[in-house]
Amino acid sequence: MTNVKSRTILLYGSALVGLALFANPAKADTQPIASTATNQPTTVTTSTVTTASAQSTDPVTVVTNHDQAAKPSETTDWANPADYQGKVPIQILGINDFHGGLELGGKAQIDGKTYQNTGTAARLAAYLNAAENDFKQANPTGTTIRVEAGDIVGASPANSALLQDESTMHALSAMGIAIGTLGNHEFDEGLPEFLRIVNGQAPTKEYNEAEMAYPHTPSGISIITANVVDKTTGEVPFGLQPYLIKEIHTSDNQVVKVGFIGIETTSLPILTLYDNHKDYDILDEAETIVKYAKILRNQGVNAIVVLAHTAVASSNGETKGDAVDILQKVNQLDPNNSVDVYLAAHSHQYANATVGQTHLVQAIYTGKAYDDIIGYLDPATNDFISDSLVAHVYPVLSETDDPTTKADPKVQAIVEDANSRVATIINKKIGEAATNQTITGRLNNSKTMENGAGEIVVDGQLYEAKKAGLPADFAMTNTGGVRADIVVNPDKSITWGAAQAVQPFGNILRVVKMTGAQIRQALNQQYDENQKFYLQIAGLKYTYTDQDDTNQPYRVVKMYKADGTPINDDQSYNVVINDFLAGGGDGFSAFKDTELVGIVGQDTEAFIDYITSMTKAGTPIKTPALDRKVYLTNAQVAEQAETDPSTQGNITDQTQTTPEQQEIIAENTEGGTKSHLEQAKTTSQVTIASSVARTNNQKESQQKQLPQTGNQSNRGILALVGVSLLSMLGLSIKRQVG
Repeated sequence: MTNVKSRTILLYGSALVGLALFANPAKADTQPIASTATNQPTTVTTSTVTTASAQSTDPVTVVTNHDQAAKPSETTDWANPADYQGKVPIQILGINDFHGGLELGGKAQIDGKTYQNTGTAARLAAYLNAAENDFKQANPTGTTIRVEAGDIVGASPANSALLQDESTMHALSAMGIAIGTLGNHEFDEGLPEFLRIVNGQAPTKEYNEAEMAYPHTPSGISIITANVVDKTTGEVPFGLQPYLIKEIHTSDNQVVKVGFIGIETTSLPILTLYDNHKDYDILDEAETIVKYAKILRNQGVNAIVVLAHTAVASSNGETKGDAVDILQKVNQLDPNNSVDVYLAAHSHQYANATVGQTHLVQAIYTGKAYDDIIGYLDPATNDFISDSLVAHVYPVLSETDDPTTKADPKVQAIVEDANSRVATIINKKIGEAATNQTITGRLNNSKTMENGAGEIVVDGQLYEAKKAGLPADFAMTNTGGVRADIVVNPDKSITWGAAQAVQPFGNILRVVKMTGAQIRQALNQQYDENQKFYLQIAGLKYTYTDQDDTNQPYRVVKMYKADGTPINDDQSYNVVINDFLAGGGDGFSAFKDTELVGIVGQDTEAFIDYITSMTKAGTPIKTPALDRKVYLTNAQVAEQAETDPSTQGNITDQTQTTPEQQEIIAENTEGGTKSHLEQAKTTSQVTIASSVARTNNQKESQQKQLPQTGNQSNRGILALVGVSLLSMLGLSIKRQVG
């Protein structure tokens, strides 16, 4: 009878839950997104951000704007200066995530349009000048302010990185950048080192000869940060200011003011080494904005611009990301916040939207684009006239696409000087290969999507993690991060420049904890999208076979350690990955939210060190056997299943350390584990900072979004009744068993 009664309650509860769902079907809150081809903005209302301290307000409307014009002079929606006589015209030109990209160029995707070969510092400077000239033609008394939103340094090419990014500071100074904030890469070598190069002070330790001889001159850039505070004092460190007020004096003796607030991403602790952030707290972005916006308003400053190193993207008529969520929270905490402009960064994507009253923009990265915001200040209110503000993002066109715009000669001279200074370092030998043949990369994959350069990279990452004293079992990298063949000279030598070309991004390498099931998921995720994105792996091998699924035609069957030991789904392992994968890059969501074990260092430096270490150990670099991914037919899988799995895979270990390698590890860890970045730099071992994303060809993760459910109040009540009856079932069983 007990079972009968229990089943009856279970059926009643299930029936009520079913009735609740039937009577209140899920309704999607989302609405169709308009094509970006239209000139009309797209309106989307995002979900409410709820916090304990937030006021109970509805979310503000998010309107995605459009940028179909390639130049300010081609734009038709600027406010008419004639309508704002007696007002003060203001232009803000912005960049973000420059990453020392003195000569970097590439594809820029803006509002559904693709521009080829955009960028370089000298052309960026020319376009900023042209935009200012266009503004001044319509507004002769106008004021232009040039700003940046973090990560101006770090993950830099050799002509910046080898000069401690001082060449970049010279270039930015020459192009008139006046105000900036901190990104995560400003912490790559510690905040004091970044502030040293901003202020043009001499190095505090020995670097390569080129850096030591480089002119150390102040940049003139005012760095502001409001939410980075010293853990001991609670104050913004090193005398930095949380905000800056720019006074503008008009020809008729009026003074208007614009306030700038600097904001760091609260993700900083997972984006840089512990020693570089351990002394600071990163306060909530929205709460900090609200705090200082009120302080500015109390000083009569109602025109407020936020420079924030937080992510956002506009795509297919929709704008979303951390920056949108932050602004929603700002509007909940203080509906009268008066934040007019928000320059975002960090995600390296295009964005242009209006969130409530705030214009939100992001200009991709590495100088491929720039923000252009124009509005009119009312001297009576010290605020922008709301309908006067217009914001756009424009590409920095190539000389081929725009031969009439010439590179800025002053910035170009800075770049050429940097190139000449680092030439000897780039050509410096760091190690040797076993033969004088180039070791090919992703353009010469095996049938199983393996390549020599990629597997040497992950072998090196696994080796360097162990050398740093971290318990690493495997290493994996996205093959899009392995950018080139390993070029070997006729004398078998490998240069610093050749190695840096293979791993140019300086991504942070981290060791994370993953279950075997998560590792299997990551490996399986290679086989969707027709293997457009795949991994290079070290320390493990696996077999895979066909399956009847058009979305994922292959599946992983068995996984093994390099010595043949099976990898079990329910056990935990430590995996070396870069920060791009850690964020789910290239669609590898299996790596997201994994537990951090430790930080190895930057991938560029790790690769250079590995080549040097192997050469010193008498084991020069050579192409591994490309046998870490083994395809089996279904018949072969069935045949293997009949045997004992423990006897399978007499696998040769391609990544186990040799006695010579173990000796090197012992030497580097004697007397305690040393951070990879604490080791002394030489001319061939230079810190190349990391990047959250990273290259034009690395696709940002595009997750399929399920629709949000609609009004669930009635469903919730009925479902609660059903769940309550189910709970009664548990009580009934307990009583009758007891």
